[in-house]
Amino acid sequence: MGKMTDDEVAQIGKALGDPNRLAIYTQIAEHDELFCGEMHAKHAISGATLSHHLKVLTDLGLITSRKEGLNVYYRVVPEKFAKYLKYLTNIGSMVSR
Repeated sequence: MGKMTDDEVAQIGKALGDPNRLAIYTQIAEHDELFCGEMHAKHAISGATLSHHLKVLTDLGLITSRKEGLNVYYRVVPEKFAKYLKYLTNIGSMVSR
């Protein structure tokens, strides 16, 4: 993973700016791994909407998945989020000068 681009940061910010998507990401981050059915039980959204949010997070590299039988398990990619935070921290240090 190289340096994060301005576009990547903007896309992640936009993705996590959606309250449902942020709640889903947070729920996954609170566990080592979570399967889709566990997430669906905790969110008042359709299965199709949950799948869409998971796809957005996966496409951005914030989460990854693995299939076991009929279940799909999701986990966060901590390195990606750490790079996002580092980018924002660098901006913060420029502003506070």
